[in-house]
Amino acid sequence: GMSPAQAIVVSTSRPTEVLRIKDTGTLAKGKRADFMVLNANPLEDIRNTRKIDSVYLNGVKLNREALQQKFKKAYVPKNRAEK
Repeated sequence: GMSPAQAIVVSTSRPTEVLRIKDTGTLAKGKRADFMVLNANPLEDIRNTRKIDSVYLNGVKLNREALQQKFKKAYVPKNRAEK
């Protein structure tokens, strides 16, 4: 298996290299600031990547609660859609 550090690299910077996306994948000056702030260290336990405090896209903090409410409103249970 992979270490938590290897799993993080494989899931972040490597895909951007393969897809030749140059402005994301790592934190560096001049790149997009897309990242998550976690409540626990993922190097201690990879499952800590699920303990998300906040998410930033292009340097702007997302309002996760507002997004979740929009998704809940847009969600139509399968049995209701058929009526």
